[in-house]
Amino acid sequence: MVRRVAQHVRSLLPVLLATAAGVLTWTGFPPLGLWPAAVAGPGGLMILTRGRGAWAGAGLGLAYGVGFFTPLLHFTAVAMGNPVGWGALVSFEALYLALLGSVWATVSRLPILDDTGGTASDRTRSPARGRRLPSGAARAVVRIVVFTLLWAGAEELRSSWPLGGFPFGRLAFAMADAPMLPTAAYGGSLGLSLLAAAAGACGAEALGGLRHARPLPALAGAAGAMVLVLAPGAAASWASSTLQARDEGSVRIGAVQGNVAENFEDAFAHALEVTTNHAEATHRLAADSGTGTLDLVVWPENAADLDPRSHAASAVVVDDAARAVGTPLLLGAVPYEDGVRYNDVLVWTAGEGAGDYYRKHRPVPFGEYVPARDLVRQVTTQVDRVSVDLLPGTGPHTLTVPAAAQDREVTLAMGICFEVAYDDTLRSGVLQGGQAIIIPTNNASFLHSGEAAQQLAQGRVQAVVHGRSLVQVSTVGYTAVIAPDGVVQQVTEPYTQASLVADVGLRGSLTVADRLGDWPARGVLGLSAILVLAGMVEAARHRVAVPRPGS
Repeated sequence: MVRRVAQHVRSLLPVLLATAAGVLTWTGFPPLGLWPAAVAGPGGLMILTRGRGAWAGAGLGLAYGVGFFTPLLHFTAVAMGNPVGWGALVSFEALYLALLGSVWATVSRLPILDDTGGTASDRTRSPARGRRLPSGAARAVVRIVVFTLLWAGAEELRSSWPLGGFPFGRLAFAMADAPMLPTAAYGGSLGLSLLAAAAGACGAEALGGLRHARPLPALAGAAGAMVLVLAPGAAASWASSTLQARDEGSVRIGAVQGNVAENFEDAFAHALEVTTNHAEATHRLAADSGTGTLDLVVWPENAADLDPRSHAASAVVVDDAARAVGTPLLLGAVPYEDGVRYNDVLVWTAGEGAGDYYRKHRPVPFGEYVPARDLVRQVTTQVDRVSVDLLPGTGPHTLTVPAAAQDREVTLAMGICFEVAYDDTLRSGVLQGGQAIIIPTNNASFLHSGEAAQQLAQGRVQAVVHGRSLVQVSTVGYTAVIAPDGVVQQVTEPYTQASLVADVGLRGSLTVADRLGDWPARGVLGLSAILVLAGMVEAARHRVAVPRPGS
């Protein structure tokens, strides 16, 4: 009996370790922010799945994904008030890690990656073919490169497909305080994730050397991890300081966090309560800063709970606030048109009313609209919590606004809420002339969960990716001003009524990451596909080469 229990525990141990590796990776993300853990976690997955069968690798990858995404995405349960959507999203996102575990388990058995030089049949046939396999050190390097590519490929796939993908949990977004952050200006979020995964793979090789009592491989792996963590970031920082960024002056921006009651559904149900909160904070800002001293004042997403373009009472409150501060307002509003809705940030000038607007391009599936609503309703009635679908905008990714205290106009790259997690969305605004990035957001639905801290870290990474100052403005926090190097210059406390004033630098130069655009992602996905095919061919060849019992 004891022996049977011990066997069960031994068989479950890899699953428990894979789950623990996923949890370890989560601790690298905000709010804990222990970034070395997000480097180490993928290395644990690499060790646990290497050389296993495809199904075993898939199972361990799934366990890792559940351990990682369950705490990371808990904010979805907070927003919904029940675990249905949370469980569904965790399960779906974990499938990408199951795919990664299966593919790596298969590919790691290729002779060029296997420490033994492949399977028994490979070893008996290689001399006859005159095949010379790489040395152990060379195979270790190849393993690091291959696992890193596969990790990045899986991450890129889930960040872009289906329905536009879901980039929360990119390793890059755990690296806001890591020495390697400056490299994001050259490789984007994908490149930063690649670097973190490679460092974790080096650590895995170091552990493998210790396990097999091979001190030199262990030292080499540890040294490789340290070099990857420290050297590229230092080199990128030096290169960025020597390259001349085209400075285009600055604008003095006021960012207003009006605050919302923690019973947020109740607050938004009371007409004009949210708008009034932001108007009050703006009047206070005007009293502190003086009328006409700012170039622009920014309110968050959904700051106008009734669209001032169609509700006269809301227009009066907004116009009065704009007149008090003596500058145009950028404010979030949700128009309803022909049975659908949109998410806008519009320019409001006192006495003139609404001007141009940015319309959110990437609404959140199942959060802001429901794909295949009738089909999903058969699974859960929670689908009807989103009663009116929010559709994507088709206009530019920028807003051009007058700088009130200067005699000129400024073009701003725009993103609303979760759009801060998408490199390509913000890149579109930068390529269209955005000189700084503005991210209005509404975190009220997520209360005190980790979502707001995750979003702030995403903004820090994106500031570096695009080489732009970034201003994130939230209803409840965090409202922050972030420099192009990812440093948070000012930030508010959550659930306080507050405002920030900052001289936000403007730039016209492009980072290498923005010049490269989608090509690195295409390259990683293409190479990953080639590796998957190679693994499939090797697995098929092995099944043919190894005779079945009794044959």
